Amino acid sequence: MIVKIIKWILLLVAFKVVVTLIVGQLYIDPRRDIPARAQLCRAFGPNVVFIGTSRTQYGIDPAFFDSLNHQKTRSYNFGIFSLSPYSSIQIADDMLSASPAVKTIYIELSALDYSTVALPPQQVVRDAIFRARVLAGCSHIGLQEKTGSFLAGLNTTLFQMVSIAPQVLSVKKALNPGTDPIEGRANLLTNGYQPVTAALFKTNERIAANKTSTEQMLALRPQTQRNTYFISRINQLITRATRLGKRVIFYYPNNITRGEQQILSQVAPFLPEENLIRLPNQPEFNGLFKPENLFDAHHLNRNGAAIYTRFLQEESARR
Repeated sequence: MIVKIIKWILLLVAFKVVVTLIVGQLYIDPRRDIPARAQLCRAFGPNVVFIGTSRTQYGIDPAFFDSLNHQKTRSYNFGIFSLSPYSSIQIADDMLSASPAVKTIYIELSALDYSTVALPPQQVVRDAIFRARVLAGCSHIGLQEKTGSFLAGLNTTLFQMVSIAPQVLSVKKALNPGTDPIEGRANLLTNGYQPVTAALFKTNERIAANKTSTEQMLALRPQTQRNTYFISRINQLITRATRLGKRVIFYYPNNITRGEQQILSQVAPFLPEENLIRLPNQPEFNGLFKPENLFDAHHLNRNGAAIYTRFLQEESARR
């Protein structure tokens, strides 16, 4: 029975690989495909790279960052939808070796709910192991919640390995692009940024919930409980960059969900201050949650990106 199940899984994986290769000739969304985005990044030739989720994609304006640096930097926005912490660390690690011109790498400090949409098939299991070990290190999360989260992640992993849903979505976008900033076609500038001018008319419950979780994250007090595995992976990357004469700096995203706050509260307080950028104080902090600076509950529009980018540049200059 086990042998038969393995054969069926291998058959489904092979089918997905074939479908992926075929659809890849039609349309690839570089906001969801790491190899495609890496190729665009190399073509741009940056010396500074921002790696993160869709919050980075819409929240950091490289051209504005470079102008504030008087063009001493040439930065690239490597935002990938639903990018996992494992993948962001892996991308940065690969970049340290393969991109000599890149001297500084900024990485969004995130711990989003489980998603493997951007994962290459060969990294799905590794990502699941990373997530499991991070969860195991969260001493304040109960066993039942950990188990539920792990099983949900395992289900997502298995589904992602065999599902052709992302490829179906790519075909739909190729045939009917749409205008939605996220669900529509990618509209990236050469520096990887996708500006959005749309804005919300009023605040909502999700914005308020994100703001509360983010404020709790900023109000952390020194504690003894720490996620040793997650911290060790981050410190290993920082150490490797230092040996190569480069810098890796982690930064808070423009908002933090409740689930992220539970994990990152045992990570951020233990990272080196010179390698971590938190969020601004008032009034800039409130600006990140004003509806006129957002196009949805999680993502900044062009106005919000200007506030966020300026803060990151100012903090970077201090380092």
